[in-house]
Amino acid sequence: MLNFKKNLLGALIAAGIGLTAMSSFAQMPPPGHAPSAEQQEKFEQMHAKHQAKLHDKLKITAAQEEAWKTFISKTMPVLPASPPPHMSKDEWSKLTTPQRLDRMQEFEKMRQEHMAQRIVATKEFYAVLSPEQQKVFDDEFRKMEKRHFMHHFGHGEGHGHDMGDAPGK
Repeated sequence: MLNFKKNLLGALIAAGIGLTAMSSFAQMPPPGHAPSAEQQEKFEQMHAKHQAKLHDKLKITAAQEEAWKTFISKTMPVLPASPPPHMSKDEWSKLTTPQRLDRMQEFEKMRQEHMAQRIVATKEFYAVLSPEQQKVFDDEFRKMEKRHFMHHFGHGEGHGHDMGDAPGK
């Protein structure tokens, strides 16, 4: 059970790092379609704004600036230059169950690789923070977790999940 909790916490941490930035993807076209220049610009502006707020809240010192830049570059969601082709519902329905499962497994593997990279980058950055900065980082991450949780699982009531001081509790 302890390992499960550790793994879950690690997964939540990694997922939460990009939550603020990833939330803007909700307005982007489905996979296989490139975002418009306007959408990409909006995403970049929102992401830069969130980065600046976190940078200020953490009070990053000159000695930590390089670690901050590395952290940001390694955790920034990147859209592929040419997204993989998106299968239509008709094409998907023609696949056999094993073929569909293979496709799902490929997607999950890519997702896990990206998450592992974010986890490593976050741990490296976290290690250069002072205890006070770590507390701020933890608090900010908790807020992102809550927003992500509420977005995906409702308001926490009656869902079997306890987010502590989540809204609606």
